[in-house]
Amino acid sequence: MATLNLNDEFRRLNEEQKQAVLLDENTVVLAGPGSGKTATLVIKIGHLVSEKISAPSGLACITFNNDAVREFRNRLGQLGIHAHQGLFLGTVHSFCLNCVVRPYASLVDPRFRDGIAVAGEDRANELLDEAARTVIANPDIRWMGSRLTRLRRAIACGENTSGFEDTDPQIVTAYENLLLREGLIDFEGIIITALNLITEHAWVRRFLAARFPWLIVDEYQDLGGPLHRIVTSLIDHAGIRAFAVGDPDQTIYDFTGANPQYLDELASRSDFTPIRLKFNYRSGQRIIDASQAALAPTEPRGYVPDPKRQTQGEVFFLKSDGHISDHAAKTADAVAAARQTGTPWEEIAIFYRAAGGLVDAIKVELERKQIPFIWERDATFPTAPLVRWLQATAAWSLSAPEDREQSFDELFRFFSDLLQTTGRMERGSSSLDSRILFHKFLTHPVQENSTVRDYVAQAETFLGLKHLLAGSHEYATDLERYERLTELAAVEGNLSAARLREFSAYGKVRGKVVLTTLHGCKGRQFDVVIIPGCAEGMLPGWIWNRAQRTWEPPLERPLAEARRLFYVGLTRARHKIYLAYSTAFENRFGALVQLGISRFAKEISDKLKAV
Repeated sequence: MATLNLNDEFRRLNEEQKQAVLLDENTVVLAGPGSGKTATLVIKIGHLVSEKISAPSGLACITFNNDAVREFRNRLGQLGIHAHQGLFLGTVHSFCLNCVVRPYASLVDPRFRDGIAVAGEDRANELLDEAARTVIANPDIRWMGSRLTRLRRAIACGENTSGFEDTDPQIVTAYENLLLREGLIDFEGIIITALNLITEHAWVRRFLAARFPWLIVDEYQDLGGPLHRIVTSLIDHAGIRAFAVGDPDQTIYDFTGANPQYLDELASRSDFTPIRLKFNYRSGQRIIDASQAALAPTEPRGYVPDPKRQTQGEVFFLKSDGHISDHAAKTADAVAAARQTGTPWEEIAIFYRAAGGLVDAIKVELERKQIPFIWERDATFPTAPLVRWLQATAAWSLSAPEDREQSFDELFRFFSDLLQTTGRMERGSSSLDSRILFHKFLTHPVQENSTVRDYVAQAETFLGLKHLLAGSHEYATDLERYERLTELAAVEGNLSAARLREFSAYGKVRGKVVLTTLHGCKGRQFDVVIIPGCAEGMLPGWIWNRAQRTWEPPLERPLAEARRLFYVGLTRARHKIYLAYSTAFENRFGALVQLGISRFAKEISDKLKAV
């Protein structure tokens, strides 16, 4: 049942948002942090499906990850709009698999005539390691995986492939041959196959244009070259119209091939109307000024706070001696200061650039000061959306009603998506039988001292998750991680004795400070943000030149990437930012390297005249 009215929600938009919704042409919405881009996108979809598009045609909304899919589905559901055959809501992988590869690939490619088998992440990594070993000795695929993804994307898009290792093309060829040998396609291969189908076959473009006369793309800057070529091919050769939302300044997944140039290119086309959303409804003016100073000191973006906002926000600088232990101590001091002003634990976030000595020291210091926190990179249990959801269901079952972080409907929505994706429930429906079954699972008596093994067995008894996951290519990685969880829980001496309270702790964050990477903070917001390590050599990182035995500053492109990453971290803050800075950083041998205060912190200080 709809709880919101589309016309009322439209009237709440500002003038730029309204213009974007009403334009009946190709549009790029340049949406800075806190600008209300999700509301704009959701109301645009509502406007198109209710006013502009007639059945059986529809539209496809392509997003960056499944969390965004669930948020859009929830918001559209509040408007009485539900996903159905004519309205696709999904990730780029899901769109390419279900709307392009699955319906059309078998007609032109013999590989797919007997069906499509998708390699999960674990299996893909095993094959990549096998391929790499045929080319080089003792490969470390942890570091080459993202580089090879960039190479595969560049090859697929006909882009410049210089700058890669000489052995990279050989490894890619060997890897793709192994996939072919086993009759598998990986997630990157799904997108590349879809791109080839669309660019090489006019009839595929015509079918897609008939089904989806509009494409809506969220976080366009992060989705990479192959999707950009898919979109432009459908616009140029099939007449599809596009509504792209994104922010070049928030491109932080460069290691996978994301590049701000794609959104910039779309915005500069003569057949597109660019609209910039100038209001920041999240942060005050001082936080906006600070983030802009670190991003582009000489190129202000002109963002302004919500006119109704009463406070400007605050930025604090905490001086450290450079040792990671002191940066950690200053981080804990910032948490204490935020708590003294009444900030809830869960509204305080600590961001760091990469795993290593600094984050280890922060964890030690938080534990020493008895500060409750959740470290989001903790790998005690396998990580995957389904495992995190299962942890959240355990937290719900163990918590009193007033302490539950998520509602029954929010948890059921994940299970409903799984049922719909696997064909067990019609798109847009909310089967009463399924709700009853899920409610029985959640309310089945559990104890804090129950084991993870007991809980996984209970999930299988009530929900049959393994069978459901096996029925969908889109959940290949979730299935791998869920099977890993069940294996670990069944083996004596591993997680078999792990208690349910420990497992569920990773499914709720109320009462805990969030400790996560700068990459992991994307799309989130907190009252207080703390960023330690603001020293040259750490933020931004420098390169050790072994031959010259000296530290070298970052080159232009890595520096631009570091600026965007730091900017994203700063713009998560609603009210306060704490920056722990120093003139030196501690290297891996425990020595202090004097490279100066982080240029980012210095630029912010100069802008705000804070120190």
